Amino acid sequence: MQKLAPITRRGFLYAGAAAGGGLFVALAWPNAVRADDIFKPNDFIEIADDGAITLTIGKSEMGQGTLTGIAQLLADELECAWQDIRIVQAPSAPVFGFPHNGFMVTGGSTGLRSEWVRMRTMGAAARMMLAQAAANLWATDVAKLQIADSVVTAPDGRRAGFGELAAKAAKLSVPDRPALKDSGSRTFIGKSMARMDTEKKVTGEALYGIDVEFAGMLTAVIIAPPRLGAPVISFDATRALARSGVSNVVSISSGVAIVGEHYWAVHSARDDVDVEWGESPLAGLNMTDLRADYRQALARLGKVAEATGDVNEGRGRRAVVREFEQPYLAHACMEPMNITVSIEANRAVVWGPTQAQTFVQNAVAKVAGIDPKNVTVHTTFLGGGFGRRSATDFATAAAEIAKAAGKIVKLVYSREDDMQAGYYRPSSMTRAAATLDDAGRIASLDVKIAVPSVSKWSGAHFLIDKQGLDKHAVEGLRQLAYDIPNTRVEWVDHDPKVPVQFWRSVGGSHNPFVIESLIDDLATVAGKDPYAFRRSLLRGHPRHLAVLDRLAKEADWGEPPAAGIGRGIALAKSFDSIVGEVAEVRIDGETLRVERVYCVVDCGIAVNPALIEAQMQSAIVYGLSAFLRGQITLDNGAVEQSNFHDYEPLRMPEMPEIKVVVLEGGDRPGGVGEPGLPPILPAVANALRALNGTRLTRLPMQA
Repeated sequence: MQKLAPITRRGFLYAGAAAGGGLFVALAWPNAVRADDIFKPNDFIEIADDGAITLTIGKSEMGQGTLTGIAQLLADELECAWQDIRIVQAPSAPVFGFPHNGFMVTGGSTGLRSEWVRMRTMGAAARMMLAQAAANLWATDVAKLQIADSVVTAPDGRRAGFGELAAKAAKLSVPDRPALKDSGSRTFIGKSMARMDTEKKVTGEALYGIDVEFAGMLTAVIIAPPRLGAPVISFDATRALARSGVSNVVSISSGVAIVGEHYWAVHSARDDVDVEWGESPLAGLNMTDLRADYRQALARLGKVAEATGDVNEGRGRRAVVREFEQPYLAHACMEPMNITVSIEANRAVVWGPTQAQTFVQNAVAKVAGIDPKNVTVHTTFLGGGFGRRSATDFATAAAEIAKAAGKIVKLVYSREDDMQAGYYRPSSMTRAAATLDDAGRIASLDVKIAVPSVSKWSGAHFLIDKQGLDKHAVEGLRQLAYDIPNTRVEWVDHDPKVPVQFWRSVGGSHNPFVIESLIDDLATVAGKDPYAFRRSLLRGHPRHLAVLDRLAKEADWGEPPAAGIGRGIALAKSFDSIVGEVAEVRIDGETLRVERVYCVVDCGIAVNPALIEAQMQSAIVYGLSAFLRGQITLDNGAVEQSNFHDYEPLRMPEMPEIKVVVLEGGDRPGGVGEPGLPPILPAVANALRALNGTRLTRLPMQA
């Protein structure tokens, strides 16, 4: 494993800067919090005298390619050579967070969207300073200079590289409002640049949280309660402490921690600790009772999320009424949950794979009893995130263990730890009713969903409005593009107390399944083709229509599918992107096989088409795994699934052929990491119905 030397905050930001006359572009942003003069978090760009460009980024890289995309934004305005850029993951500090609130969080498909203006503006400012430095050096008009590939060129042929100009440019003032390039003159935005992290991952140089290692560091595992939420009454660790390599066993808020020299020593000692557990708040909970509980919840009065017209207007007309059930789902990140924490006096340092540096700061500070500003989080690569790593349970536990041990501690969850005592995509139950008028148009849509507030569970209370409505509970149900004059969307905040957390596409992971399944059924009742029916409902929404029409063209929708093939279509908008998908399926014996998926995405400006294609494919695979067999079930308050043998993802031989088409739309980028998932579940469900008439309303398919 790679050995890490302890690093100070000053050293982290200024490593290499003292070696030469470097240019630092430091910009203050509205609502960004300035720190003291020792820690300089508003330094994003370093241009050294050898021409190396260091870009410090506050987003987490978990396979989505966000570091590469953000670098493209900067490079496009800076007009540098691509090979000159080096990426540094920012330490935790508000200036590296969202410009409007300083939170360092990677989620909601906001990676490029939140940096779209900031990175381009910084690149433009640095370019102008370098140009002015050259103009001053040569006593020439700055407007006559050309900049490309990290070189400034004068009309008479004189040339100077960025490194040569860095020290002189550093003495100039930063432009307040640098002009940005127009879309026709972009250099890197719109190109499929190779990912900047690929080589490191292939060679093993990339540092993941689980690779972190310090001399004298301890490793810990947690014995979690057999039933969710059960407290520790007492424990006997006599046998465990007699084992070689085990140094301590301590009670923490989430269970009992075993601490020792290395993972195998502490993992092997689990069965040697006798724990007496208290009563779980979920004792007795099973899936039959949970379903009945949700059904009762739907009978309660909820919060109205949307109401237009009168949904009773369509009573007595042709109607479709459905009840949909969707299960708890695990995130199942390939890299097990882990984090390393050191607590000393009035300071703490964290190393690890997190999506939420600000939340980790707060969690560790609470345990340590210190100011969050005195907690530094160093972010490693993440072996998958999907929302799971925006939770702080593992950071809290590691901090409790490190505080008790008085040493640096790396906490590692086993696969079973995370799957059986972790956080899940909420289960939900939705009742939906819609009617058609005499012309076959949708007259009304009445939807009521019972689902817990994932924002409350995640501590993201800022996502809940003044009326107490969690927008994620109803996203994909309200504000639809479809022309429906009478609508009502109601949410019942039903919480069975099973821990939940943001899961890839959040409400989009379950709500478009309801709407797009219902739309297909309404098309059948109206006697219309599903594509044509949707098209008739999208007047006034040209981007949706463009996606839908291109999708139909790619899938040859006008031609009948081959014998034995069912074909389904679905459309969804999420995270400011519009994605349409067509799935082609067949039944092989008793197994549903997805043969092909056509995907068309309009995510606004396509910064890197190759990254977009990869994320659409990734989301489709993730969604197919959930559709076919993904579920977390409970028996007497205990999670029944434990590993990939009983929470099985899609396997390579089951992979469909996927074709992705990227459309350009809008004047800024939309989300990419999550929007590919919402349409795949209803597209496959609609294909199954087209094939054999089965309307699937309860997921997964094997349930």
